[in-house]
Amino acid sequence: MPHEVQIRPPLQSRVEPALHPSNRGRTHGYSQDFRQLAMEVRAQGHSNNPLITAMRTQHNYPSLLTENRWQELLNTLGHYRQCRHTGNNRATVLRDHDQILHVLYRLAYPKATQAEINAFLYRANFGNVMFRFYCASQITESENRAGLTRKRGSTTAYQALLPRNVFWRWRYWNMAYPLGIADILQQDLIDLDECGIELSTADRKIGKAYIGKRVNQTGLYSKSEKWNLLLAISGDPNGNRWYEMWTGEGTTGERMIDFIRTIINEIGNGTPARRRCFIMDNLRSHHNRQMATVILNAGHRLVFRAPYYPVDGPIEYVFNTIQGMLRINNANITDGDSLTAEIVLCIGEITTFVPYFENCGYWRV
Repeated sequence: MPHEVQIRPPLQSRVEPALHPSNRGRTHGYSQDFRQLAMEVRAQGHSNNPLITAMRTQHNYPSLLTENRWQELLNTLGHYRQCRHTGNNRATVLRDHDQILHVLYRLAYPKATQAEINAFLYRANFGNVMFRFYCASQITESENRAGLTRKRGSTTAYQALLPRNVFWRWRYWNMAYPLGIADILQQDLIDLDECGIELSTADRKIGKAYIGKRVNQTGLYSKSEKWNLLLAISGDPNGNRWYEMWTGEGTTGERMIDFIRTIINEIGNGTPARRRCFIMDNLRSHHNRQMATVILNAGHRLVFRAPYYPVDGPIEYVFNTIQGMLRINNANITDGDSLTAEIVLCIGEITTFVPYFENCGYWRV
């Protein structure tokens, strides 16, 4: 950005008239000399002099309320000096070196309590006689200034950080097929997984009521039959999706194979010009040799994601979206039939799954 050249005004240029302290905009207030003059006039008992009253009417003299406030300050503090301009911003207490330590600790331990933050800062300042413990509002203000906001937390399994699993994830993202998906386009990916849904899934957990009263509302019964949802989504912009729902037993090998065949019958066999790649998590039930044979014999590909990294699966976020939509429409759900009907509507309302794939890092198009 070019530096602006300051042009010196001509000699004897007049300044703009200063705003009177009674103006609603920001001013410098009454000077200390004028304050002393007004308080001396008050001490002499001339505050009600007609000349002073006329000046007040013209907003050229402090009002009686202002004089009373100055007198109260004089009685309390021994002076009536004006306050320093702060822009109505409170002074920050948790700042400088302690704020840097606070933010770094919060990044390392995002679920830490405010008591743990105080304990950490005390330990970091051990021996400093000037250290003070911070209250909850001061810690929150420090986090707000750093751009940290309150979010629902998640937990990463310790097994995800084992060297073999870290390497498996690196290989999945950075190596070409068959070891990874580095050479596979987003629109050729098909993510597949299953989940269980009950009536309680659509029940809202939090509400508001008067102090001492329970949050009670007529709604869904918490215990109900479990519905299994087997869902596959495509990274193609057309938003292709395939799903199947049933109750009772979980996903068996035979059901998974039939589901894969249904998908292949719709998309057709793979060709040198385009081969689809099925991705799924590393559950033991997914390592089905017959299912893999069906996929490979049709000319398509199969890659398993790294264990303990659901963050790499777009379909996990789709399941979360479906759960959120069910809670929005919970008034329409009263039994199993209405639940499955709402699930079908929720799946259909998602026009494309491209944002889900992009959010997980599948950017190659």
